[in-house]
Amino acid sequence: MVIKAISPVLIILLLVASGYFFGAKKWMVAEHKSFLEKFLINLAIPCTCINGFIKNLTMDILRGSWKILLITFLGIIICTALSAAIAKLIRLPKLRAGVFVAMGGISNVLFVGFPVITELLGESNLVYAMLFLVANSPMSFILCYAILPWSSQGEFKFGLKQIRRVFLNPPIVGIAIGILLVVFGVTLPSPIGRSIEYLGGTVSPLALFYCGFVIHESGIKSVRFDIGMISMLVMRFGISTFVAYLLCLAFGVAAPVSSVIIVEMAMPVMTTLVVLAKECDADAEYAARGVVLSTLACFVVIPVLAIIL
Repeated sequence: MVIKAISPVLIILLLVASGYFFGAKKWMVAEHKSFLEKFLINLAIPCTCINGFIKNLTMDILRGSWKILLITFLGIIICTALSAAIAKLIRLPKLRAGVFVAMGGISNVLFVGFPVITELLGESNLVYAMLFLVANSPMSFILCYAILPWSSQGEFKFGLKQIRRVFLNPPIVGIAIGILLVVFGVTLPSPIGRSIEYLGGTVSPLALFYCGFVIHESGIKSVRFDIGMISMLVMRFGISTFVAYLLCLAFGVAAPVSSVIIVEMAMPVMTTLVVLAKECDADAEYAARGVVLSTLACFVVIPVLAIIL
């Protein structure tokens, strides 16, 4: 059991270490990171969603997906509310409070969650993670744009660019296309289907490689254990996991669906929080610290989850 739990973690760790190594050797720089981010979000992840739904989504799963969507929605709301209460309890400064709440309430489904689900639970269960993303992605942006201005040092204006991010981000479009193809029984021509499959297959290695570079770019030296960061780790990996477990229990959701939901809720801080914090003129450095620390802590949490689940 222990070997089975450690093996996926070693794979994930080696892929993250590769990204860190390329950053340390200056073989990858900020411009490459920007390209990799655009490639993953705009092409590879939508393709993996389309391919995953074509291969694994059935009408029975689709009909029962309302439970996954509702649990995801409720889980994020509850964790966000609890994070806000913790921020007040530990008396975080205003410039960090909004960032802390976002870190505690929203997990990294795409760049870490998808690869972890693939390695721990198998590619066939990735379809449940994609349904989780249907609620998680728009909720993440909505909450960030609502919460981060608390920590803003300027005046943030919500406009068309933000609306597009909430409702028209490429992974959600890919999910919509995948669902429509299944519902209408459309079979893609072989060249198109195979191309989508190949592009989607790059997500796990490249997403983890990207995370490794982010850790290098932010700097491991930036990791400091203060009351805010310790509270964030407890919220991200402890309380959120318990909330997910209780919600699955309340709605009668069993494994493997419950396992996917619990794993996704217990993932690190989402990497895009740093970008959103900069956009909202909040404390992006604090967000970067949270991303690095929670991603590193994830390597301790994943084996525990693997043994429990």
